[in-house]
Amino acid sequence: MELYINSTWTMRYENAYIAEAIAYSANGNHAVIYTTGETADEADAKLTSALHELRLIPGLPSAKDERSTGNL
Repeated sequence: MELYINSTWTMRYENAYIAEAIAYSANGNHAVIYTTGETADEADAKLTSALHELRLIPGLPSAKDERSTGNL
């Protein structure tokens, strides 16, 4: 699977900013993941957090993830 994230894709639409990531699989499927925020930084932070939760990018798991795996 390939994941494309680009902070320059964050754009203003009406009264919100939208951050977007696109994931492509080897068999031709794709998914678009997007978040919104009042600022571009907020939208990007929400997108990064969502990608961590989905385990599409490495990072520290949230406390909720730790509880669900029994590691807390």
